[in-house]
Amino acid sequence: MEVWDIAGQKMLMEGTQAWQSGHRDEAMGLFQAVVDQYPERPEGYNKIGVIYAQTGELEAAERYFLTALTKDRAHAPSLTNLGNIYLERGELDNAIQHYTLALAADANYAPAHRNLSVAYRKQGHLNRSVTHLKRSQRLETQRQREDFRTERALRTGHAPPAQKARGNGRFALSSRNIWWIVIIGVALYLTVKAGHL
Repeated sequence: MEVWDIAGQKMLMEGTQAWQSGHRDEAMGLFQAVVDQYPERPEGYNKIGVIYAQTGELEAAERYFLTALTKDRAHAPSLTNLGNIYLERGELDNAIQHYTLALAADANYAPAHRNLSVAYRKQGHLNRSVTHLKRSQRLETQRQREDFRTERALRTGHAPPAQKARGNGRFALSSRNIWWIVIIGVALYLTVKAGHL
């Protein structure tokens, strides 16, 4: 797979902004340029598939998502978008399978959690649905912060800053987590000192 450099990321971001602004042709041109310049990367194919899906051209969208997955079979956005096609068709088991594969590839991919929540709700599994909905909301808030920092870095021509919190996805030492550790430590200390433990 080619190196995914700042130029490719910037082109993808510009295409996304064009699409969100209602400029379909411009977005399609930028995403096609990503495919042309990075033919072994899944991102451009996935974005073209998104445009087709959002305009109701599900067969074309499905082809692009499947092509993206030939480039990277663990590409969480493409797996999720393919799940969305199945969800749209009412194929809930296939949709859930693809969302689960997306989460196996990236446990913190918020759209997969959100859409898995919808699929579980349609199946009547409300507890599972609520669990994934809450997870998606937390992750989406975090992603918006990271996207803002990345977008600012790309506009200024600097590499995006490295994440400060490090961890395996389950527990990262962020300032919020450190405060909770301090609070719990102080509570335990006071409990032991008072002779209650």
